Amino acid sequence: MGRLVQLELENFKSYRGQQVIGPFTSFTAVVGPNGAGKSNLMDAISFVLGVRSAHLRSSQLKDLVYRGRTVESRDGQLTDEAGDQRGRRAWVRAVYEDDNGATITFQRSITAAGDSEYRINGRVVSLHAYNERLEGQNILVKAKNFLVFQGDVEAVAAQSPKDLTRLVEQISGSAELQSEYNELEKLQEAAAERSTFAYNKKRAVAAEVQSISDQKKELDLYESKQHLRTKLTVQHMLFKLFVAENRINEVKEDIESLHGGSITQASEQRMQLDASLNSQKKTQAKAYKAVNRQERQIKLVEQRIETRQPTLAGLSEKVIYTERRFKQIEENISSAQIDADRQREVVAILEEERTRVNAAESRFEEQLQGSQAQRGTGPSEDTMVEYNRLSEQLRSECVEDMHTRDVQDRQIQLLSEASRRVSDRLDGLQGQLEGVAASERVYVQQQQTAEAGVANVEREMQQARRDAEAAKAENERLVRVEIELNEKLEGVLKDLSQARAEQRETAREAKLKEMVSALQRVFTGVHGRLAELCRPTHQKYDVGVATVLGRHMDAIVVDRQATAIECISYIKEQRAGQATFLPLDTLQPQSANDSLRHAHRSARLATDVLQYDSAVEAAVMHACGNALICDTLDVARHVCYERKLDAKAVTLDGSVIHRSGLITGGVGNRGQRGKAQTWEAVAVDNLRKARDRLAEELQTIARERRKLAKEEAVTTRLTGLQTKHRISREALDAIGRKLQGLATERKHIEAKITECRPAVAQTTAELEQAKDVREQANARIYVIAQPIFASFCQRLGIPSLEAFEKLLLPATEAAEERRLQFRTQLSRLDSQLSFEQQQLDEATSKLDKLVKAQQSTAASLESLRAELSREQAEMAGFVAQIEGLRRELAALTTKYGDATEDVHAARHTLEQGQKDLDAMNKDLRARATEMDRALAEKAAVLRKCKIEDIPLPLLRGSLQALPLEAGVGAGSGSQLAESYLSQLSLGDTQSSSMSIDGADDIAPDYSTLPQTDRTGVPGTVEQKYIADVARLTAEIDALNPNPHARERLESARARLHEIEVEHNAARQEARESKSTFQAVRKRRHDVFMRCYNHLATAIDHAYKALTQSPLFPLGGTAYLALEDPESPYLAGVKYHAMPPLKRFRDMDQLSGGEKTVAALALLFSLQTFRPAPFFVLDEVDAALDLANVAKLANFLRENARSYEDEDVEADQADEVADEAMTSHYSLRQSARIKRNAPEEASTGGSASQFIVISLKQALFERAQSLVGIYRDQAQNSSQVLTLDLDQNTMNPEKLAKLQAQARIGGKGTPRRKVVKSTKAVSKEDPKIASTLKQLGVQPIPDIETINMFMESGKVMAFKAPRLSANVEANTFVVAGKAEEKSPEQALTEMISRMGSFDQNTLSQLAKMTSGMQSSTDAGDVDDDIPDLISASEEQDKSTDLDAAD
Repeated sequence: MGRLVQLELENFKSYRGQQVIGPFTSFTAVVGPNGAGKSNLMDAISFVLGVRSAHLRSSQLKDLVYRGRTVESRDGQLTDEAGDQRGRRAWVRAVYEDDNGATITFQRSITAAGDSEYRINGRVVSLHAYNERLEGQNILVKAKNFLVFQGDVEAVAAQSPKDLTRLVEQISGSAELQSEYNELEKLQEAAAERSTFAYNKKRAVAAEVQSISDQKKELDLYESKQHLRTKLTVQHMLFKLFVAENRINEVKEDIESLHGGSITQASEQRMQLDASLNSQKKTQAKAYKAVNRQERQIKLVEQRIETRQPTLAGLSEKVIYTERRFKQIEENISSAQIDADRQREVVAILEEERTRVNAAESRFEEQLQGSQAQRGTGPSEDTMVEYNRLSEQLRSECVEDMHTRDVQDRQIQLLSEASRRVSDRLDGLQGQLEGVAASERVYVQQQQTAEAGVANVEREMQQARRDAEAAKAENERLVRVEIELNEKLEGVLKDLSQARAEQRETAREAKLKEMVSALQRVFTGVHGRLAELCRPTHQKYDVGVATVLGRHMDAIVVDRQATAIECISYIKEQRAGQATFLPLDTLQPQSANDSLRHAHRSARLATDVLQYDSAVEAAVMHACGNALICDTLDVARHVCYERKLDAKAVTLDGSVIHRSGLITGGVGNRGQRGKAQTWEAVAVDNLRKARDRLAEELQTIARERRKLAKEEAVTTRLTGLQTKHRISREALDAIGRKLQGLATERKHIEAKITECRPAVAQTTAELEQAKDVREQANARIYVIAQPIFASFCQRLGIPSLEAFEKLLLPATEAAEERRLQFRTQLSRLDSQLSFEQQQLDEATSKLDKLVKAQQSTAASLESLRAELSREQAEMAGFVAQIEGLRRELAALTTKYGDATEDVHAARHTLEQGQKDLDAMNKDLRARATEMDRALAEKAAVLRKCKIEDIPLPLLRGSLQALPLEAGVGAGSGSQLAESYLSQLSLGDTQSSSMSIDGADDIAPDYSTLPQTDRTGVPGTVEQKYIADVARLTAEIDALNPNPHARERLESARARLHEIEVEHNAARQEARESKSTFQAVRKRRHDVFMRCYNHLATAIDHAYKALTQSPLFPLGGTAYLALEDPESPYLAGVKYHAMPPLKRFRDMDQLSGGEKTVAALALLFSLQTFRPAPFFVLDEVDAALDLANVAKLANFLRENARSYEDEDVEADQADEVADEAMTSHYSLRQSARIKRNAPEEASTGGSASQFIVISLKQALFERAQSLVGIYRDQAQNSSQVLTLDLDQNTMNPEKLAKLQAQARIGGKGTPRRKVVKSTKAVSKEDPKIASTLKQLGVQPIPDIETINMFMESGKVMAFKAPRLSANVEANTFVVAGKAEEKSPEQALTEMISRMGSFDQNTLSQLAKMTSGMQSSTDAGDVDDDIPDLISASEEQDKSTDLDAAD
């Protein structure tokens, strides 16, 4: 295994100039203070190995070139002291020694252009060759499994399963197969798709061959059924001709037996009745106009009354309101006058008291001046001069006390003034509070009185409202009923006036119905009128649907065009008028546009609101088209104009918006309304009874309304009460607002009083305190003044200075105190007087406003009373006028009723005569119609046989001479019938001869017609023929044969053969692609799983080695899990670690130290699989405590050895071990396993060189050499010191100093990570391995010795055994050669291997051992040990166990 000898660099980052770092030993620690450039060394190693600049804390390569300090030149410009940066270069050279001892130099430079240049042994190479040479030395730059950057160690453990899978792929080499894997997978999928396509194509052609075979069979069946149907059709036509001829003969006999009757007499009588009816209608019309004229006059007067009534009610309400308001104003004036008088008395009392206080103050001043004049002058001028001189001397000796007394004098004066102001304010507030309380008492009394008045008014209002509501409800009911009755009567009268016109319309419709009935009797394909074949789903759609159908409502629907032509000829012959026909076989209506159904929620297709039989759907679709029925005209406009839909929109009232945008129609069109009445039965017979009943009910309503005249009085009374209630409520609300305002003011005053009282107390306390302080200072001054003023006081005969000052000052102080009292009293009176004067002004102002309001209200009341009298007089005149008009209307209504009765009687007589005449004509024409129908039916059957080429057997004549159109020979059928009837009326029945279209020249041959059909019931036989023909037709239509089936069958079979050949070739290609892909897939899976299986075993050992301790000898548990065992390289690899005595948690929930240990275990296990020659760690111990740092240091120290010195270094490690339980797992032991294992992904051993950047003493003191990095401030560069610890002993003081300067981590430094791998391989007997797998045990490698204490007292010692364990199940399996030893020998060897333990540790181990022995039973231990093999194989396996080991 090679190693990194040293590092040479120039102008790289913080290293100025050319420097050499190294040589590096097997375990080199890099130390130095923060900011010295330790991480830059890590960047230099990464840089020379080809790591991109983005991972080196820089955005571009130029940022890695050394930069000096920026200094200011003499001319004031800023320059770099290291020179111009643009031409600078930098390089890093790594001196590497391979396994054979040869030296290889790897150099990477940064050119002046900012590019990278790579050299190996001084020769420029490409980046690809550079990386290949590094990979040849097991330096995988892409994986970076040997580089752990600062702060990246935790990210290694916390990386996602996908990232861990990519790392395993890079280490195992399966990533190299990814491109080939993806390409072959695509090829396999393409081949499979082609094979599937060929298979589907084959299936389709095979299905086609089978289908064509079935079509050939169907063609044969079709031809046989067609022949049978032709035979049945011929017999059916013969039967129809036979029935038609029999019917013609029967009808001729019936017509000849009829006679004319008295039709002319009935016609003349009908004309006389019609003239009488017209005369009666004229009389009725005159009476109706008179009734309408009278009703209009009554409505005009009622409108005037209704117009005046609101004005009258408003005037009454205003008068009542004004009277109540005037009375209320008078009461308010009296109350306001009382308040103003009381307030004037209060103001007068306060002014009188203020005058007394001013007089007392004047008398005090006069008395004070008189007393001063009686006492005479004070001390002499000399005495005062000397007093002032001595006072100055005293002031100079007690300056501080003098100052204190002066300050307190000023403070006392200020506090006295403040106390006076606060007291005055408190007195004023208390006075205001008393005034507010008095006002509240007055307003409370007023409120109680107002509430009682409001309650009385409300009771009266409730009673009046009940009376008014009852009268109003009854009146409204009567008015509503009267309006409804008038509307009904008006409608009945209009219907009666239009009865004649409607009767004519009904007659026309009856004639049309009679014509349709005749057509249906004559021709078989006539369905009827379109209006009779469809019906709206709801009555509201009648007018709209009638408008949509329009002229097609009376159109006659027939099955074929030939039937329509025959019907037209028949109508012409009968002179029955005009009709429109809709032949179903030629109509080609457009299908309904489904999008129009969602045009608007209030719009729907006309076809959707119609009920009809599916047989006439074509006619309905032709008549309606895409027309929309809309609820309103707005919806129709929205659909046509805004949505711009190409459809005709019709509203429910008949309005139409055409596709061109024009709007026509409407409910005013009586024709449309008449058509809509086609679907309703109009009950016109009950109109007369309804008129009489409505007129009687109207008279009853009029009498009842006259009885409710008192409603106006009730309404007026209620209006007055409402006005009174509103005024009372307003007054009560005003009092409530005043009380609320007074309460708010009282609370405000009370709050201020509450605030003032503490202020008064506080001011008084402060004043007393200031006086006490002054007295104390004054006492000290008098003590000091005693010797100074001794002679002065002796000369004046005064005992002390205090006595002298008291003779002069008391009078002045008393006078000032008296003046202060006068000012306080005057201030209080002024404040209270101002408040009371303000209240007086408000009361006076209110009184003035009330007086003005009283005057204005009185004038308004007089005006309203006069206007009310005028309105009441006018209303009385209108009432009298309307009574007279109503009496006249009753007489006119009676007259109109009599005229209507006469018209009804005349119409009834006319209708009865018309019915008799119609019955005579109908009976005669029915026979003629039957004859026409029989003749037309015979001609239709013959034409059908000619048109459809039916081989009809004939005795005489030919179908070729028969015309296709329904022409006539000697006259049409209807003309013949008319002629025949005329001849009958003249009594000549012998000369009638009829011939239609030459049909009589044709004589069918009925010999083939069965006798049972001739004598059978015609309807039953007809239905039998129709059913048989329809059945055969349905069977033939259902067959739908392919006429070219025989020709297509052979070509389809040939095409099937070609496709089978193509399918076989595609299947073979798919098999080959799948085989190739599976081979690459298996190779990639094996490569990946080889690495994964090794990691799954090694990672637990590495983690246990890093977490073992005396208290937890077994350490923690770590394991890997695959998300997808089938294709692990496509899914993730999950990594879990459980520290000792910790429950299972996700990796992101572990602490920083636990993540670090888990990451290191992963990196070291990766190192065992494909080890790199050296390992660079940057502050990976930042999150570890001292104990874990020591474990890591021992682990690195133990593995930082060469293979040649392996045994010697193992002995040295035993001598310097700091703990009893060190890691029994090492990369070196994994290397041993790899050397004994089959060939893996890499051929080298484990890492034997560690370069660790650390700031912790517990780590770097175990290193073999130290590289110290410090900052040379003079050179502004990082400098390097190298020390071999195996040959030199460091100075503890310098080491402590270096340690004090260091800190964990550093701001702005990049994060690193390292990946290592290992794998152990073992050989097991297959049966033993199977049994071990069932027990769930896992191998624990690198166990040197196992001692088993037996009941006999001996110790069974195993050297280099194989140990497998399942810790959770308390199951251990030991395999190997054993020898018996005494307990003394075993303990001696154990203690020698344990190292230098102290007595406390040994005693703890002894206690733990004794406790375990006392609590464990020998029998139980035996029960916990499972059998490795079955009983039957125990004999054989005992002899083969050693061989298997």
